[in-house]
Amino acid sequence: MGPSVTSILIPAYRTTAAATRVPASRGWSFEVHGSLGLAPADASAVDALINSQPRVGVFLSKAWLSGFFADPAPGLEPGLLLLREHGVIRGVVPIGRRKMTTHTRVSLLGGGAGSDRIDLLAVPGCEPACSDAFLNWLDGSYGSHGFVLELRDVPGYSPLWGAVHRAGIERNLRLALEPAETHTLPYLDFSAPEAMMTEAASRSLQKHRRWLERRGRVRIEVLKEADEALEAFETLVRLLHDRWTGHGEGSVLDRPHLQRFHRHVIPLLLREGRLRMIRVSADLRTIAVFYGLTTARWWGYYLAGYDRRWAGRIHLGWLTLATAIDVALQQGAEEFDFLKGVDRVKYLWPVRERITLDATVYSRRSGPQLARATWAARSAAVALARAAHNLFSINGSRWSARRSTSDNNDADKNSNAEG
Repeated sequence: MGPSVTSILIPAYRTTAAATRVPASRGWSFEVHGSLGLAPADASAVDALINSQPRVGVFLSKAWLSGFFADPAPGLEPGLLLLREHGVIRGVVPIGRRKMTTHTRVSLLGGGAGSDRIDLLAVPGCEPACSDAFLNWLDGSYGSHGFVLELRDVPGYSPLWGAVHRAGIERNLRLALEPAETHTLPYLDFSAPEAMMTEAASRSLQKHRRWLERRGRVRIEVLKEADEALEAFETLVRLLHDRWTGHGEGSVLDRPHLQRFHRHVIPLLLREGRLRMIRVSADLRTIAVFYGLTTARWWGYYLAGYDRRWAGRIHLGWLTLATAIDVALQQGAEEFDFLKGVDRVKYLWPVRERITLDATVYSRRSGPQLARATWAARSAAVALARAAHNLFSINGSRWSARRSTSDNNDADKNSNAEG
């Protein structure tokens, strides 16, 4: 059996932006594939898009997306939307669909669920037209019933933001956008003259390397076999569990569905040449694991863990990242992306920053607007609860400070009396 495909054809599409105007004679067709088993020509076209935009493309690779298709969240229907112009693929969007009672929720597959960055991929020069066409497809497919578009971990430079704003200005779709959160993603551009760390930081790093070498024979391996990569992943699960036990919700890899996801995708990423699993050993003991992704000349730092008890005063997390950066340089990388998170260790290098955004787009129907009102009410309640918590915390701190001052004064008085 071939892949499950749904096709929709619209004869013409227009946009008012002069630089990206689409003639009335241009037709768009849309295919929603229920699997990743594309025809060879289509798979080649999608791979070309992925390789041309590696910092997003790695999260649209067949290996990575297969984890979401193989084990989707309950009620979520994954799909791969191909946008064609007269039969030629111009863009691709991984989507997840969830049918609600009053509307359909559509998301970019992987956003907020493991992919640090996700977006529509389009042929250069076609980004605005493809984004407009994607919204047009949403309206044509779900507009009569109503839809909510969830955008999670979408880059600030994504063409989707412009498409949503154009739809609002032109009032052809009457969409409402509610922003939620911003995420920072630091990265290191190796072509920049300031890409290397300061001399003082470099000296400190070398000192910790010497301490490490005194502890045992250090071995650095970029793993090439699937069984070794999976074994390193199990070590990473254990290291991160030990690190985050007792801190909030624990390690992200404590969640069974995420462990299943990574056990599924790691061998496939390795086969596609997109995995960089680095194992650091001292004598025969694994002391750190780096889990990275790569496409073209881009490297992404996804996860890393190290043996904190063994490391002692050695800054082993810093050394692990420095080792991965060294390997990336040796393999011809042009950029090392630290991905989501502003952990202080990332800023030991002279990084630059990008952002991704979380937002929700609501269509004009009553169901989505009710969902929007519910979300707004819930957000207001959460904000009120946080404000009350902060107020009581401040008052409690002031009471504790006054009590502490009083106790200190009493202690001083007792001390003086004894003197």
